Amino acid sequence: MPKKDLRQLKKKKLTDINKDEIKKAAEKANINIKDIKDENIEGFEEVLERYGGKSETELMGDLEEMVSKGRQEGTFSDEMLEAFAQNVLPMMDEEQREKLETITSLLKMNKI
Repeated sequence: MPKKDLRQLKKKKLTDINKDEIKKAAEKANINIKDIKDENIEGFEEVLERYGGKSETELMGDLEEMVSKGRQEGTFSDEMLEAFAQNVLPMMDEEQREKLETITSLLKMNKI
């Protein structure tokens, strides 16, 4: 039986996901949740609510804006992107991995 992880959260309505479920999913994905503060988890809940109903096109537009702003402010780098990708790749299926790798490549080439 496959190990449940953060992907399992998307099967529920976003308003039905709570902090305990986020913590359990993170622990099952071998993410050290003990060091994560409740306010950060609440922030994750807010992100799920904000982006949960958006199309892929809308999400890509938002990503483009955030990356552009981050590069201008010096809060986004290719190293940070690579670290993020390495942390989330184990939680993804093959299709999601391929999509993330495509997006990270585009971001590194400044195409997004």
